[in-house]
Amino acid sequence: MNKNQKKKNLLIIIQHLCRGGAEKCAANLSNLLNNEYNIHIITFFSEEIYETSYPYSGSLHCLNQPPAKSRLQKVKNLLNRVRFLRKFKKQKKIDISVSYLFNSDIVNVLSKRKEKTVIAISTFLSASDVLVERKKTIKTFYGRADALVALNERGRHDAIRNFGIPAAKVLVIPNFYDTKTILNQRNEKASEWENTEEYTKFIQVGRLYHPKGQWYLFRIFRQVVEQVPNAKLVLAGIGEMEDFLIEYADKLGLRVQNLINSKSKHPDFENHDVILLGFISNPFKYLRVSHAFLFSSIYEGFPNALAEAMICGSTIFSTDCTTGPRELIAPDTAINASIDQYPLHTPYGVLFPAFEREIIAADAPILDAEKLWVDSIIQYTKQPEAFEQMGKNAQKRMKEFDKEEVKKAWIKLLENA
Repeated sequence: MNKNQKKKNLLIIIQHLCRGGAEKCAANLSNLLNNEYNIHIITFFSEEIYETSYPYSGSLHCLNQPPAKSRLQKVKNLLNRVRFLRKFKKQKKIDISVSYLFNSDIVNVLSKRKEKTVIAISTFLSASDVLVERKKTIKTFYGRADALVALNERGRHDAIRNFGIPAAKVLVIPNFYDTKTILNQRNEKASEWENTEEYTKFIQVGRLYHPKGQWYLFRIFRQVVEQVPNAKLVLAGIGEMEDFLIEYADKLGLRVQNLINSKSKHPDFENHDVILLGFISNPFKYLRVSHAFLFSSIYEGFPNALAEAMICGSTIFSTDCTTGPRELIAPDTAINASIDQYPLHTPYGVLFPAFEREIIAADAPILDAEKLWVDSIIQYTKQPEAFEQMGKNAQKRMKEFDKEEVKKAWIKLLENA
């Protein structure tokens, strides 16, 4: 952008900036483009309900709406949002508006004036747990935006093929990462894990909720610890499935240490198989002292935690779920190609078949897909050096996702209004 050119006004719309992948992406975009644009951020819910978790740039404007507890309240919230945004866009002379997540996207389109409207697709639109009614609404309204940004080719293909959005409107811009900052945080001392070298530690970072499929990891680890007693599973994250997962682990006979609500994050590896750390502001230092990163998602939009683990040079074991892991770990494999044999070992990690969405009973017989994980994890504990190069390769691969490269792509899109 020409330094003498007047800055355009960029509006980012998101329900809140509390913990979540799309929320983090919205905050990151404001920081990425702050020098090039006058940034405004609109959120719907107050910080008393959803406390801001991520640093952002620009001016934050909040509607302070109550969460909808009825269909009538949902309609009122929607109408108020549209009225507010139309007025706001006019007053602030907004040139471009970018929205994240369904409720923000619909409001962005319905309040459209002369500005360029962009929808950032941060989830997989065809995910099976998305309501049929919502899918119909997406088909009706998303095509009215000027552009849609998918995080990967599978997401782009899905928007075009399954929702009838014109191909010319949909492009791919991946999530971006401040590689330097992540690596600096990675190198911070993980004092809580001192003197734990005797344990083989496997970690996952992510929200505790259904799409992450953590109950599969528990079933897998139940088999692993029988043969490798010093193997430990660590989950860093919070979510609505916390109680369920603790109960599920108990049914499996796994010993769980729950540190989610504890100020201390010192794990008791000797007496527990699974450690629930809760939300961690710097999970990267734990990635450095873990042996491998396990990613069990059933589906994704773009797996930030997986990408960040690759930046940290972790050895990656991941499902080949929709969408994201294949694009990161097996970039030379076509998105719609069938893989003849799993696990697929690539230069950047190991892919396993996607898991089913249904929660299976804790005492159900081990699945073939789970057995592949068990065998690979045990193989890793016996020959970690055979996997070591994957982490180094993954770290090199993630250079193309560095923020400066992604910044160029965003500016190119926004300036071609």
